[in-house]
Amino acid sequence: MWIEPQNLNDPQVIGMVLTKAGFEPKHLLAAIEHQPVKDELRANTEEAVSRGVFGAPTFFVGDRMFFGQDRLDFVEEALNAA
Repeated sequence: MWIEPQNLNDPQVIGMVLTKAGFEPKHLLAAIEHQPVKDELRANTEEAVSRGVFGAPTFFVGDRMFFGQDRLDFVEEALNAA
């Protein structure tokens, strides 16, 4: 998504991305249609917003928030220090 912009709202695009990454998309695509999965996504999104998340990818190590794929080195350092 951050290298090649794609519509990850499109199940066909999701399937192609998962396949390219070596995953079998059939089960995941089926799972995202189930209400409990949708409810969990909604709850996770609400929690993220309450913690101050404003975009993706965002990572937390404890209470420290890191935003952006270019911050993965900082996330790794924080995890190693924890």
